[in-house]
Amino acid sequence: MAWNEPGNNKPGGKKPDNPFGSGGNKPPDLEKIVSDFFKSLKRTFGGGPGGGFTTPVIFLFFAVVALGVYSSVYRINESERGVVLVFGKYSHTLKPGLNFTWPRPVASVYRVNVTNIRQENNSGDMLTEDKNLVEIDYSVQYQIKENEVNNFLFNLIDPQNTVKQAAESAIRQVVGTSSLDQIMNENITSVLFEVQTELQNMLDEYKSGIRLKQFNITKVQPPTQVNEAFNDVVKAREDQKTFINQANQYAKAVIPEAEGRVLKIRQEAEAYKEAVISEASGKAQRFDLLRTEYEIAPEVTRKRLYLEMMEKVLGDSPKVVIDSNNSNNMMYLPLDQLMKPKQQNREPVLDLGTTYVSPDSSQQNMRREDGSRGRSGRGN
Repeated sequence: MAWNEPGNNKPGGKKPDNPFGSGGNKPPDLEKIVSDFFKSLKRTFGGGPGGGFTTPVIFLFFAVVALGVYSSVYRINESERGVVLVFGKYSHTLKPGLNFTWPRPVASVYRVNVTNIRQENNSGDMLTEDKNLVEIDYSVQYQIKENEVNNFLFNLIDPQNTVKQAAESAIRQVVGTSSLDQIMNENITSVLFEVQTELQNMLDEYKSGIRLKQFNITKVQPPTQVNEAFNDVVKAREDQKTFINQANQYAKAVIPEAEGRVLKIRQEAEAYKEAVISEASGKAQRFDLLRTEYEIAPEVTRKRLYLEMMEKVLGDSPKVVIDSNNSNNMMYLPLDQLMKPKQQNREPVLDLGTTYVSPDSSQQNMRREDGSRGRSGRGN
């Protein structure tokens, strides 16, 4: 029966003990509560006036409890994650801060740094798609995924060796499908991206809990035995690029010039076309006007045309004026030679067919011919 049930105040009735004391609303006595607690412990563990419960047993009990509480509290740093195993089986992952779990040996906690960047370096001889053998040095940088720390700990026997072998497999696969030029020269960035993607896919398939941060190819070179020949090939390739660039520059300089000449020729052709058409139109109009004049005055028009034609013909022909009426000597005046500018140290000559004679020699020849004719005439 509870101590405060109705009817407990009847005369002669036994009142139950008041756990808060007899003071009504007075607060309980702390010493009495502690004393009652130890008494209950003695009764629980067989203590009492004739029992064997002693103070060392109590101390041992509290030591075990304190040790259990201490072993169940974990403080996880910001850069860490704690993997909890309960009876050897994965239970959950502890986040940064103060965490509680089962005490040892029921539960155990493994701390793993998830912000540290790990690195693996390796090298090897590999064969490219175009059958070239190259020596490649490379490095892999990776981190542990925050939400897959348990996979990193328990799915891989040797995580470092797994990353090393997976990286070698990925780079051999990519190099085997790429040419030497792509690996050594212009497309090295795409090769690195392809290797990194392939390696991350492999690690995800293994459920490794690893996030790849960066993949770098530190050195690419041919084997030592063919290094000299390879350098010659590289130099020839660089010369090829130089010649191609020079040819492109020459083409950029020549093509606009040729296009300018083409445009000029086209414009000149158009101008010539317009000039020919205009000249032909003018001649046609002139002929129409001439025909009209001819219909009006045929004789006058015919004579005028004749004079114009003679003027045109005689104007372009050499002319010689001869006076043979006053004496027997034939005198002539080379007007065509007089109209030409005088040349130094040269006498003017007259073009009579294919024979060139000077004025003095021609006069002497003419006199000789006249004298011979006169003598022959007198003799006859």
